[in-house]
Amino acid sequence: MTTGISEFWRKNTSANEATELANVLRALRKVAGHLGQNVGGIEYAGMSRSGGSGITLDPEWVMGEYPVPYAKMDQLVGLITHEALHRIEWSEHVWTLLEPVFKPMKALPLIVFQKIVRFGETIYLDQAADRKIFGLYVRQARQKAIRETRGLMTRKSPSVDELIYLWWAGQTNGIPDETLRPEYHGPMGILEELSRNLQNVCLLEKGVTARCEKRAALYAGTFHSIQNMLASLPVIDKRLYWYNSSDAAAHVKKTPEKSAPPLSPEILHEIELQLAGNSIDMTPIIRSVVGLDKEVVIPTSRWDFSISAHPLIDRRTVSRLRMIFQNYAGRNKVVSRGLASGRIDPRRLYRAPMTGRCFQQEERHPNLDWSVALLMDASGSMRGNKWRMVENTVANIHKALTGFQNHLRAFAYFEKDGILMISHLIKNDHIQSVAPSGLTASGQAIIAAAYLMPGIRKRNILIHVTDGESNLGCDVRHGIDYCRKAHIDLITLGCGYKDREAMSRQYGKSIQFLDHFGQLPQSMERLLKWTFLYGKRPGADGSRIGPGKCSAFNSTHIRDTA
Repeated sequence: MTTGISEFWRKNTSANEATELANVLRALRKVAGHLGQNVGGIEYAGMSRSGGSGITLDPEWVMGEYPVPYAKMDQLVGLITHEALHRIEWSEHVWTLLEPVFKPMKALPLIVFQKIVRFGETIYLDQAADRKIFGLYVRQARQKAIRETRGLMTRKSPSVDELIYLWWAGQTNGIPDETLRPEYHGPMGILEELSRNLQNVCLLEKGVTARCEKRAALYAGTFHSIQNMLASLPVIDKRLYWYNSSDAAAHVKKTPEKSAPPLSPEILHEIELQLAGNSIDMTPIIRSVVGLDKEVVIPTSRWDFSISAHPLIDRRTVSRLRMIFQNYAGRNKVVSRGLASGRIDPRRLYRAPMTGRCFQQEERHPNLDWSVALLMDASGSMRGNKWRMVENTVANIHKALTGFQNHLRAFAYFEKDGILMISHLIKNDHIQSVAPSGLTASGQAIIAAAYLMPGIRKRNILIHVTDGESNLGCDVRHGIDYCRKAHIDLITLGCGYKDREAMSRQYGKSIQFLDHFGQLPQSMERLLKWTFLYGKRPGADGSRIGPGKCSAFNSTHIRDTA
């Protein structure tokens, strides 16, 4: 017997608080994604983006028991569904349409009118949710809200608040006429007629704008019909649910500051870090490397809106790169045994009188298992011929590695509206491009590219190409230290920048200088050759690219063909 509807699909659970809270938030985001557009982000209160146009979830609704019980998860899904439908059905637009009606009204009638609109929208959205499977979850959240609201109705005398509550609760459970106070019979009939009309509006397919206009007209007409009936009933809760544009600023100033969120900054950061693995927002990953409060970290995001590139492929460059990969990479020793010819295999001599297959052959194949990542500066100063040379270089290396098991990735980074964008330059085996713009946030870009490199390879190299200093985001040393801890050989090629001392102060021994971008293809060849020869980046020990002995890793594989 199940304890909740979500038990049928929610399998990713954990007893750890941060992990479970992240799992819940990830599941709620997936649910919101199936509802429609205009939902916005879903965050816990206190997270980096909470308080914006998205849905802010109070962590206290989730905290307490881990894994979160399925019954509580059902209520959370219902709550998120209801809040998402507010945005999908443009409830805010309904209030805006009614603003001209609100302005001439006095305080008490305005409060009553807004109660009708507020609970009318709640009933309408519940009816919209009931048309799909999400209505099952909304019903669970509605039952909880009805129980909590009923506890606030402590007065024995009739009131507008109790009437509105009975109207709302009656849409789910039904209210027998004999339990109603005599004062409620007339107004209740009008409110129930409003519910039926809202149901008809919910079935309209004319568009969200038309539905908003019809709902606003229904609320205004209902209040006009019921206003005199409610004049003698007192109002308990005299809060307004919506303010016009002129009073909104004054209301915000009078609102007291919110208390601190129930989750500690460390737990919130851990939640953000776990969610960032599959999210476009990589800022928590960068912040975890740099430190929570040490330096200013600008928002970092994946950018998937690249355009097709049309690079020029240099066949000679591609051939030379292929020869470097084949001749200077490490070797795997492959032994084939049980052959009819070759060198005698002492361990197969017993086969000589039977089949004659007592020979072996040794071969050494290139061990092309490097993970190579190219990180290209796409800031505003890289426009024109510089960026075309970068595109051609990426295309040549990609062409040279095609057919091998080397893992090649290429990224471009640029700044847009104060956000660092990381874009893939190789997608589905095709070269992509971006439009260079903005400042240079090299430190954070190095961290992001190193994080996106696969961790299954023993030998990793990250080649960073830039034409100037880093002037945005965290210090470059954080990226250098992160690559060192991740066992990634980082080399930066500084192309055509005059103040080499300034770049040396930022990058230390990890930088090599080029006079101009025309030297980039040849420098890439020398760099890869040096790395395959010595198994480390040039400059790690203060040396430069030059001749030397090979110290590549060798391994042996045995193959028996008999």
